[in-house]
Amino acid sequence: MIDHVLRLYPAAYRHAHGAEIAATFHELTAGEPLRVRLRDGADLAAHGLRLRFGLGPAGTLATVLGPAQPLVLGAAAAAGGLHLLRRYAGLVASPAPVGLQLRLELSGAWGVLLFSALLVFAGAAAALAGRWRAGVPCTVAGLLGYAVGAVVSGPALGSPVATPVAAVLAAAVLVACPPDRRAEGMAGGRAGVAGAMVALVLVPLAAVAAHVLPWVSTDYGCWPLLVLAGTGVALAWRGASGGGSGDGTGGGAGAGSGAGRQLAATALAAPPLLAEACGTAWGDATATACLAAVLMIGAAGVPLAARLGRTLR
Repeated sequence: MIDHVLRLYPAAYRHAHGAEIAATFHELTAGEPLRVRLRDGADLAAHGLRLRFGLGPAGTLATVLGPAQPLVLGAAAAAGGLHLLRRYAGLVASPAPVGLQLRLELSGAWGVLLFSALLVFAGAAAALAGRWRAGVPCTVAGLLGYAVGAVVSGPALGSPVATPVAAVLAAAVLVACPPDRRAEGMAGGRAGVAGAMVALVLVPLAAVAAHVLPWVSTDYGCWPLLVLAGTGVALAWRGASGGGSGDGTGGGAGAGSGAGRQLAATALAAPPLLAEACGTAWGDATATACLAAVLMIGAAGVPLAARLGRTLR
């Protein structure tokens, strides 16, 4: 297995360090069960691909992927939670027998979608709680499964193009982030902020689904994107006004570049929630205009928050 994994590394790096990597892999995995060998092999494969595509920890893109990690996990968890919430609301509202509904929900593409959404939600929650080695692969597997299910199910889910593309993009961000940048991105309580973002997305929409807020029928996808934009603004503000959080967001020009990285990180986290919004507001011109306004306000708010934070510090 290790010989196939080493082919993923750039040729020069493989020739210089391949023998050492293989020897270390064999030494660390000797006598270990298959799941451990596969997990360590997957880690090496991801490292090789990052190097091949120029995503080393010192690269410019890596400095964006770090702060994007918690937001992408939060957005993926929120999107998975929204799918589970809709399925549960439909189960409760339908007059059909529960057993019949469950058989339909768990069959074919719908079963894949349901299981994948559950996998994404559980994996993202585990990763945000610090269980990276289990949480990130679980989230990535769930996102890819969700993409496959969305393609197979066709327009029944929403957009058969936007949803799988968004899931694959989110999975790519999680895989591409170097492990050391991942730790930086989670510093300063960012994991807690991302977890709060998930709660802020799901709790009000659960209230809408339960008809606790009778004057609201649907959010047309605006609310999750608004929460994501607000989270990005809050992180940029805190980074600029609090002297940074380990990602270069504090102090003078560094704060400005940190705000730009936070804006890019927020944009990288948007696809899962944007795909949800497209599926909800498909064909509604007013809702689409609202979504565009939310995105523009969020994009303008991140650098503005950094500037205000530097002014008030």
